[in-house]
Amino acid sequence: MPVKESVKESMKIVKIQGSDRRLYSLIGPLVMDPEVIGMNDGYPFKNTSDHVWYIAIKGKNKVAGFISVVNNKLCNDFTWQDYELLEDLIQNVLSDMKDGIVSFIAEQGDIPLLEKLGFAEEKRYVKYVKMIKAIV
Repeated sequence: MPVKESVKESMKIVKIQGSDRRLYSLIGPLVMDPEVIGMNDGYPFKNTSDHVWYIAIKGKNKVAGFISVVNNKLCNDFTWQDYELLEDLIQNVLSDMKDGIVSFIAEQGDIPLLEKLGFAEEKRYVKYVKMIKAIV
């Protein structure tokens, strides 16, 4: 049950609840791909019924990337390092958010995009940076 759907050129972004059975048929092949797992530093992609997924689909059913959100935290993102796609996904998420603070654990390469979108650094870790943005 997509809650929201937007179309950009020949790509659409669908919004799916974490409990929706279609989620696994859409992203399962991608998140189980050894190359994708390696690019995610071996970390698994996590899901609960509280997650909301924004999935970019090209053509009939080719998943180009995705991001999920839970408790105002952007997580589970994967876009093949396509920052234009990541920007589209984040903007879709932000347009649905209510007042509050949203956070994103970013890799170094993500920081310029997040700053462009109004995020600021909150905490620096060895490999990642916690970025936050106030939604009003």
